[in-house]
Amino acid sequence: MLKAKVFSPLGKSVNCLLVKLDPLARKSGFVVRKSKAFSASGFILALLKSVITGNASFNQLASNLGNSELKSISRQAVWKRMDLSTIPFLLDTVGTALKQRWSEQALIATDVFGRVIIEDSSQVKLAKANHEEFPGHGNDGGKTAGCKFDLAFDLLTGEPVTGVLHLATEQDRQIGKDLVDLIREKDLVLRDMGYFSRDEFARIENRKAYWLSRVPINVKIHDLSGIKLETILKKTKLNKLEMEVILGDFGHPARLIAERAAPEVAQKRRRERREEAQRLGKEPSKDMLIRDGWYLLATNVKEDLMSATKLFKLYAIRWQIEITFRAWKQSGKLVSALARKSNQVHLQALMLASLLLLILTMKITSLLQGSDQGIVISIEKLALNLAAFILSINSIWQLGDYNPDYRHVKSDRRTRVALREIAISCLS
Repeated sequence: MLKAKVFSPLGKSVNCLLVKLDPLARKSGFVVRKSKAFSASGFILALLKSVITGNASFNQLASNLGNSELKSISRQAVWKRMDLSTIPFLLDTVGTALKQRWSEQALIATDVFGRVIIEDSSQVKLAKANHEEFPGHGNDGGKTAGCKFDLAFDLLTGEPVTGVLHLATEQDRQIGKDLVDLIREKDLVLRDMGYFSRDEFARIENRKAYWLSRVPINVKIHDLSGIKLETILKKTKLNKLEMEVILGDFGHPARLIAERAAPEVAQKRRRERREEAQRLGKEPSKDMLIRDGWYLLATNVKEDLMSATKLFKLYAIRWQIEITFRAWKQSGKLVSALARKSNQVHLQALMLASLLLLILTMKITSLLQGSDQGIVISIEKLALNLAAFILSINSIWQLGDYNPDYRHVKSDRRTRVALREIAISCLS
């Protein structure tokens, strides 16, 4: 008979974070004196429950607080508490959660790279009435509102490296500069085309670290003799190419890896490009049509460190961050919580609480994963399980008692190669 696995308790890791809430609240001025009706920990739990359920009115926040504190509080009192000290307190809380190390055990032992960091962003829509404080990209329907969550985590441990809130209109290329400040020697950063920046690649290299990125189709590339990439791709009959190249007009050296796309993929890309050009009354670019037949990766990782085949496999693991975002969105109802006209502090508090929930989910997944190497935790199942547990507790200190049945949070067995096996094959 299958028995439930008992994981190591989370108490120590959770308590290390929670004991800092009161000092952080006093530091920001969010809590000045003790109260039977309001505490930093009770406020955090009330916010977490609101973003999980989507019920985030001041009245609901007051109700959530009443279930945690010795005395109840009115909605007007909660509204008054949402002042300029709220956001610094929540930012400090999120920052503290990010910095704390919950799991020291790496998913994969490797001497090649220190960390393998994946970065991406996810947008969340807000009610249009909030477009002045949180502008979104406009459309035919008029002004829109939204925010953007940028996340980076270490593939080897599952630990988040940074999580930051931005306006929906901020470009990933600009946002990505923040992560570079946190890069350590021997780190490898995997980035999508939206973060492509030769200046940031140079900064990563100056830190004696590595980068791997898809190449936007508008970036000029030529080999060391000055021959255009498109000329080389058009002439070759090979399905894979590898060469030293110069990126852009300012000449950033890199290693380029090109792999021919499947015929049906190339045809679809070219058809869409021709349709878009026709819609704009233009002729499609011949160079872009050539590139549509290839997958292009650029990196400063030399061949003696990792082969082209392994780099492609490793880059493909970027889908893990999409799963993480999906797990986060499925476990809560942030869109519903934000679907209201409210003041900037209220909305930003809900966003930061949701970001904290994401960080806690990742850290707990990492900790439980490291407790037994024979089990692979599903972050999607864990996120739903953790959200249900948070709704069931009346004190955030009970979070340390969270001890899920592994049968409810483990990954299903599938015929495809597991993430762990892909990473081991690339990094070992």
